[in-house]
Amino acid sequence: MNKKAIISILLISLFLFIMVIPVESIKITGYTTLLESTENCGDDFYFIQITDTHVMHKLFDKNEEYKNLFSNLIGHIGSFEKKPAFIVITGDLVSTGSGIIGVLNYQSFLQCVHKKDDQLYADSDFTIPIYTIPGNHDYYLTGILLNYHRYIDDKHIMRHNLLKLFEERQLNDRYTITHENLTLFFLDSGHDYILNPFDLLYFKGSGLSYWFDIEWLESSLNNCSSKHKIILMHHPAINWGEHDTIARNQDTFIQLCEGYNVDLVLSGHTHASRVYDKNKNFYPNDALPFNCSKYSTFYVQTDACKEGGFYRNITISGSDIWLNPCEKNIL
Repeated sequence: MNKKAIISILLISLFLFIMVIPVESIKITGYTTLLESTENCGDDFYFIQITDTHVMHKLFDKNEEYKNLFSNLIGHIGSFEKKPAFIVITGDLVSTGSGIIGVLNYQSFLQCVHKKDDQLYADSDFTIPIYTIPGNHDYYLTGILLNYHRYIDDKHIMRHNLLKLFEERQLNDRYTITHENLTLFFLDSGHDYILNPFDLLYFKGSGLSYWFDIEWLESSLNNCSSKHKIILMHHPAINWGEHDTIARNQDTFIQLCEGYNVDLVLSGHTHASRVYDKNKNFYPNDALPFNCSKYSTFYVQTDACKEGGFYRNITISGSDIWLNPCEKNIL
């Protein structure tokens, strides 16, 4: 047999071998592409994540650019033939949340949505609820969430009472929402926090407190009977290096996610679309969609609404939960 014939046989054999490799195990440029079809997923229900809207009043944003991006995105989502079950906004609702500036900013934010019985909705028929958590900009500049609770969410904090400040801190902005076979765990990852006093540019999120947040989360996960579990907070638990993550109890938080089979941790803050696993393996946007139910926890960052109307679709279909790519609203 001549040399060309041998090479041809080897190339054909290699081609046939590659054709039978499962697509879930293909390695490309340092990350795993999880190329799986969503055609048969059933689409039982889905929800939308929006983050970092950074709405500003027209006194501070003459053309109301960020407000319009958010308002147009809400309108775009409302035009979908199949409506989402709900929307989550993972922090930084406004650019500055404190003082009179915050009052005006939150009033502008509320002009983009609907409110009934202290619950936000995306539509005038009150069929698409909106659930929120605060971000570091909602704390700006005083470091408190007075305006956030006054205008956005006063259901998940006790009424102000000097004799109950300790109990109030225990309940502050931590809550769960259950929809069918999915439970969402909302956590406040806190205000800006400088971990190293010699590095003034190295900000993190001040959460999570062990005695409050971690203890609450473990108890809530332990008592949860839902098939699917998703945690939502503004700052990511895993990022490139240690930039912009939660400052405290990062390892403990990740251990809880893995130990209780949390499907996803959805965050914002970085104004980027990134997905990591517990080993900090990076999965770019074009590696999606994939079925998270087949893997351990994924730590997801979604790009900011203020950067062009970005959002993310998460689909729950029976025993499967699908993470979709970050999308941009085309105005």
